[in-house]
Amino acid sequence: MSQQEFTVFAYPISLIADEDGRLVVACRDFPELSTDGADTAEAVTNASDAVEVIIRDRLRNGEVVPLPSTRRAGEFVACPEHITAYRTVLSRWVMDVGRGAQGQLARLLGKGETHVRRLLDPDGGASVQSFVDALRAIGYAAAPSLDLTLAGRLLGTPDTERPHAAVTVQESGKAGS
Repeated sequence: MSQQEFTVFAYPISLIADEDGRLVVACRDFPELSTDGADTAEAVTNASDAVEVIIRDRLRNGEVVPLPSTRRAGEFVACPEHITAYRTVLSRWVMDVGRGAQGQLARLLGKGETHVRRLLDPDGGASVQSFVDALRAIGYAAAPSLDLTLAGRLLGTPDTERPHAAVTVQESGKAGS
């Protein structure tokens, strides 16, 4: 990413009606995603939950989590929780930097490596401020709050009123790479 680029953690999904009329979800970023819904809102909600589980599993297993593909016409989006998006950026940075990255991040933060491991652990507890500080330390600017958009505008269904969140992260200059 260049300094002017943003990453919005909103993964494009396609909805395909099956023979029973249920909407089956497909996601090119996560081919293993398998869910559906009785209607658009349920399918997108289920897809967001599935994306969250897949990302957490990949992080737990030390696997790469892809950045979201560009959304195509007719696609919807599924978003992980904001903490999971922040954890994804941190994990990608650690993988890019390689050996010693966790120690380097701990030094940048003025914290111990246990704190960094908590930030990277999908089951670890850490405050939102801890993530914002860690992202800032490695040259990223996390959105100070979630970009809440009515699901209807993201989904193209104006009658939907459930808020749907997407996290934006901007690279402002990498540390340590």
